[in-house]
Amino acid sequence: GIYLLEDTVCTVVLQAINSVSPTTVDKFQAFVQELTTSDPEELVIRQLEKNAEDENSHASGLGLLTMINDWKAKLGWKIETIQQEPEVVTVTTVVQLVI
Repeated sequence: GIYLLEDTVCTVVLQAINSVSPTTVDKFQAFVQELTTSDPEELVIRQLEKNAEDENSHASGLGLLTMINDWKAKLGWKIETIQQEPEVVTVTTVVQLVI
């Protein structure tokens, strides 16, 4: 089992690697820029409003925002082109949680 002691800090690091359509990389980078420069609580409200307006949206971004707001998570990204023809782009997302 896992035991967490009251005076002990546990750091969890999660990593996910996904391929991304080359046509959506700029949109994702803009979202990351907004995520790293905006107030997270205000961004949650804006994102909820945006999702309510566009019911066809497939990427809410609320999972990342929830981790930041509720868990004070630190996030980082690496975007790289791993193949030229056809172009294949991957996004590595790393999340650090202190619990």
